[in-house]
Amino acid sequence: MSEILTPKAAWYDGLLAAMPASVAGGAAVGWLSGLPTFAGLGIGGIVAALLVSISLFVVPPA
Repeated sequence: MSEILTPKAAWYDGLLAAMPASVAGGAAVGWLSGLPTFAGLGIGGIVAALLVSISLFVVPPA
């Protein structure tokens, strides 16, 4: 499968990868630091919601 990715497709791939990574990163920070795990999950969720907003409203799909 030799598919050429356009810059916009690569941009959305990066956004899709960053959404769960921010939640997992927030959970890891909460677990490894003195913060409660749910606080880390909440911060990661806020970052993921920001990324969803960017993908929907700043760079909307065509």
